[in-house]
Amino acid sequence: MILKEKIRAMVSKFQILNKEEVEIIVKKTIVDEFKKGTVLLKEGQIPTKCYMVVEGCVREYIIKDGDDKSTAFFTEGDTFTPHSGDGKPSKYYWECTEDCILTISNKNFEEEIRTALTRLDAVFQEIAIEKINKAKEEWTQFVTSSPEERYLNLLDTKPLLLNRIPQHQLASYLGIKPQSLSRIRKRLVNKKS
Repeated sequence: MILKEKIRAMVSKFQILNKEEVEIIVKKTIVDEFKKGTVLLKEGQIPTKCYMVVEGCVREYIIKDGDDKSTAFFTEGDTFTPHSGDGKPSKYYWECTEDCILTISNKNFEEEIRTALTRLDAVFQEIAIEKINKAKEEWTQFVTSSPEERYLNLLDTKPLLLNRIPQHQLASYLGIKPQSLSRIRKRLVNKKS
């Protein structure tokens, strides 16, 4: 029951939904548990599922020149979907960096929800526009800032993430080497002293 309450709270954040619509979605939502290290999607696979994190953390990454490069971290309340909906193989990996509880959506689920909620396309469109705008803002901030500014922004926007992921994955996400991240952290500690 506590799990359904968490899902209800997360779905309710989409203010376009009324109470009845939230309840329909919560009732029909598929939830599953995944152990740390579970790979939900691999490069080359055709993605068929979308997820929302109820508990835990999922890392998105690519393999480039033999190194994995973290491109995103999804935590409680975050949704993540395939980068293209046209059946193309994924370029990304999705891996649980912690034990996770996730909601799972696929085409059958979406069709069932669309039947129950006739205005769902409008809801999905508004959510998609909101996500695109947020991603654009984050990308602009990322490319126009120094590594230290990126770290400070992450500290400001997702402080709990810093204690949840290994330093080398965090450094990769920030576009720097782990040694550079150590220097940035040391410099910031020295500034506070």
